[in-house]
Amino acid sequence: MSQSESIHDDDLPGSGDDPSAIPTWYGGVVFTILFLFSVYFLVFLADSEQVKYFDRSIQSESRWLKEVKSQQEQQLDSYSWTDAENNRVSIPLEQGREKVLKRFGPSGQE
Repeated sequence: MSQSESIHDDDLPGSGDDPSAIPTWYGGVVFTILFLFSVYFLVFLADSEQVKYFDRSIQSESRWLKEVKSQQEQQLDSYSWTDAENNRVSIPLEQGREKVLKRFGPSGQE
């Protein structure tokens, strides 16, 4: 009998370890891959939910901004009382520019 035949399975290095080490290792690798994929997928879903929330907030702000813009345009393009007690009136912006140019001229001097 040769020396290699006299060595039993119990004498091999690592023979006291788990006999299902290779399937366990493969299972660990598969679990790690699935875990990382799940984490990435959840982060992607959370990010897409934040984008949807951000889009909704932009739309609501844009409604508010449209209201403010319409009020500002109304103030610029219409007559209104600035101070009724002192008889001060706001006139449309373009009309005010024309009056200033007529009064002071293009050079800005009276």
